[in-house]
Amino acid sequence: MSQNPSPEVPQALLDVVNQHEFLSLTDSHTCFPESQGPGLPLIKVKTPHCTAVFSTNGAHLLSFTPTGGEELLWVSPNCQFSPGASLRGGIPLCLPWFGPHPTDSSRPKHGIARTRTWQLDSAALDAEGICHLKLSLRHSADALFEHDFTAELTLSLGQTPTLHLTLTNTGHTDFDASWVMHTYFAISHLETTRVEGLEGREYSDKVEGGKYFTQSGPVTFNGEVDRVYEDIQLPVTVDDGAHRYRIEGDQCPSVVVWNIGAEAGSQIADIGPGNHAGYVCVERGACLGDTWHLPAGQCRSAHMSIKPA
Repeated sequence: MSQNPSPEVPQALLDVVNQHEFLSLTDSHTCFPESQGPGLPLIKVKTPHCTAVFSTNGAHLLSFTPTGGEELLWVSPNCQFSPGASLRGGIPLCLPWFGPHPTDSSRPKHGIARTRTWQLDSAALDAEGICHLKLSLRHSADALFEHDFTAELTLSLGQTPTLHLTLTNTGHTDFDASWVMHTYFAISHLETTRVEGLEGREYSDKVEGGKYFTQSGPVTFNGEVDRVYEDIQLPVTVDDGAHRYRIEGDQCPSVVVWNIGAEAGSQIADIGPGNHAGYVCVERGACLGDTWHLPAGQCRSAHMSIKPA
């Protein structure tokens, strides 16, 4: 049975963790010793297939290592682990908008889901030993987002991770929602990293003020890269010369490719000088022209999976 390492751990979360031998409570100071902030309680998953760490702050998968393999995800050594903070690294869920709010720049970038505390509803191992963690967030209309919704995220963790999202409009009026699963891949060498599978596709280049260009060859990283590709139905691959991963999406037509670059990264407190070289983001979701429209009472679902290529 796990013990409570922090007074901030809700009893409901303890109750779920204590039911399962494959779950244990830990904290950000233990898992990420160089990180900043007062710290957060985290949940560790240990099965024959993998070891993983996640936070109910944002339903945020922070670490995933297949048994006998290497860490998949990057977390900034300067990540600010504080209640209600956006955590720099892992797989944050940007929802119900991606990037700046479409009509009000004073609202938080990338929505509200990544800074809210989600509820861990259940945890289970299936017959194949895959761990399924079901988390939920219930939002009541407020000044930041004027519509009621429920978001459910299931983390399915075997030898590979799959994230299942269901978004339900629980209010009485329609709304639009954009979102991405903002995956930070840990890489060995930024200068040799390539993202493949987007050749010949049009993209919006945020570094160039949102202008549209056509991708020529694989995406490489010789400076800041911030691109959104729409209506992508096939998998894309990230290859850093030492590892190859295939990112598949069902109902995830948008692909975002991002690295902050050396100059801008050095000026962001939770990245810091030189740390930009540790990751690339290759994200699946639905934004820009792929944004979801949810009529009152309806729901939509999607999932992303990451596999060795």
